[in-house]
Amino acid sequence: MSVFEAGNRGLTVLLDIRLPLAYLALHPAAALAEECGVEIDFLPVTDSPLKPPSEPFPEDDRGVRHRRHRAHAIAREIETYAAAQGLALDGYYRSPDPTTFHIAWLWMRQRRDARLVPFLAEAFRAYWALEFDPSNRKDVEGLVESFDAEVDVFREWSRAQGPARADEWAEELIERGLTRAPTYLIEDEVFVGRQHLPMIRWILEGRVGAGPI
Repeated sequence: MSVFEAGNRGLTVLLDIRLPLAYLALHPAAALAEECGVEIDFLPVTDSPLKPPSEPFPEDDRGVRHRRHRAHAIAREIETYAAAQGLALDGYYRSPDPTTFHIAWLWMRQRRDARLVPFLAEAFRAYWALEFDPSNRKDVEGLVESFDAEVDVFREWSRAQGPARADEWAEELIERGLTRAPTYLIEDEVFVGRQHLPMIRWILEGRVGAGPI
């Protein structure tokens, strides 16, 4: 069964814990869904990691300089919006393998209750505070145990069915062309990036009046 078919909720958001812009999308998306009275579903995606600015050299061409300036601009954007949300983010350019954490994410999601959002909020907070390694099984199991009393059941599932489930999910995303974070899925539309939140709100509120273009 498709992960999407198992959800069938009002707004679906794809996030990668390793991307600062994905963390900045988590809380506003949850707040928007609550304000609009719709269900929200968060799902993991593996995006390309953020690249640090390169060191400047006299022989750099225009393309290299542009990419360096762009990387600095992205870092400033992260700092600005993190401060606005009261979030602390350290280590923008880490890129651990997120698969072990994705298995736990899919496990918590299939519990079908209100634990998923707090689970993700704590996971993202701890990762960006340099307290949590999403590739470390012990870290991941400890996080699950904080939110699910059936951690022993999770351990068994994560070793038996979890890896195949995560692989199926990753393949499904690639087949659908969904590889970026944050990505928002609503009705039959796909929006990539937090800049689309006004349009998403307009859709969630029933498309009343002119769209925010």
